[in-house]
Amino acid sequence: MINIIYGLKGSGKTAKIIEKANDRAEKSKGVVLFITDRKDHSPSVSNKVRFVCVQDYGIACEKCCVPFFKGLLAGNYDITDIFVDGLARFTCMKVEDMENIYKDIDLLSSDHKVDFTFTVSVEKVPDYMKKYI
Repeated sequence: MINIIYGLKGSGKTAKIIEKANDRAEKSKGVVLFITDRKDHSPSVSNKVRFVCVQDYGIACEKCCVPFFKGLLAGNYDITDIFVDGLARFTCMKVEDMENIYKDIDLLSSDHKVDFTFTVSVEKVPDYMKKYI
């Protein structure tokens, strides 16, 4: 399943996704990941959540993100949830151009029984994304 937290820049999306990741880590019987491109969020993320900064792995384009998620899942079968802050930002894409990426992630989610939650910086989500809200 994919979940979307959306709103304009500065509306509290990052704080909300960190809170959700921390809460999920308390209840999950598996591994919870928090993925972002900003290391300054690390102190807010619980030590029960695996913090991953994409800058450490050179993830900076649309062609890298889905294979990166696949690699994480291949390396750890216990992942239950992946929280991603700023996917459009670190892939340098516009949200309206990301439909195929979200389709691939939706398939990955159902195949591996992993829930994904993303922050999206928009006032109004594109039509393709409405099913994830």
